[in-house]
Amino acid sequence: GHSRKVRGYAVALSEAMALPSEKVAVISHAALLHDIGKIGIIDGVLNKVGRLDIREWEAIKSHPQLSRTIVGHVPSLTPCLPAILHHHEHWDGTGYPAGLRHEAIPLEARILAIADAFDAMTSSRPYRAPLSLKEAADELNRCAGSQFDPKLVESFLPIALTTTPEQLV
Repeated sequence: GHSRKVRGYAVALSEAMALPSEKVAVISHAALLHDIGKIGIIDGVLNKVGRLDIREWEAIKSHPQLSRTIVGHVPSLTPCLPAILHHHEHWDGTGYPAGLRHEAIPLEARILAIADAFDAMTSSRPYRAPLSLKEAADELNRCAGSQFDPKLVESFLPIALTTTPEQLV
């Protein structure tokens, strides 16, 4: 369900920005596949309740590269690779895997980052209860300019506060 909701949020944001249909399609496919590399990470790490140790955190941080490797074997999906690989980059350059910042981060990846984070915040996790839509929107606002592209956050907030998860899948 996570990837379908991320796709819904990412497509809604892409359409609100009036991106060309080809780019929206790439974002849609990338959203569905962005976390496929997590199949290479043991469940004990993915579902851990407490803090991750350094080794576990490095395993989690490897999932974008694993996702890129898996999806890269399908030639028709190669346009999705930059979004998949860079969806954990941060606007201020502190993300991973490449430490890209600002517009060096592919637009598709910046869109996925917001959609992915918003769904993660509003979903139950083994280590915490979900945030309300308002709390998650406030967190996006707080992280605009550091973790997230501030212009994209501004465009996303009306979508976040008016779209239910049922409308996304």
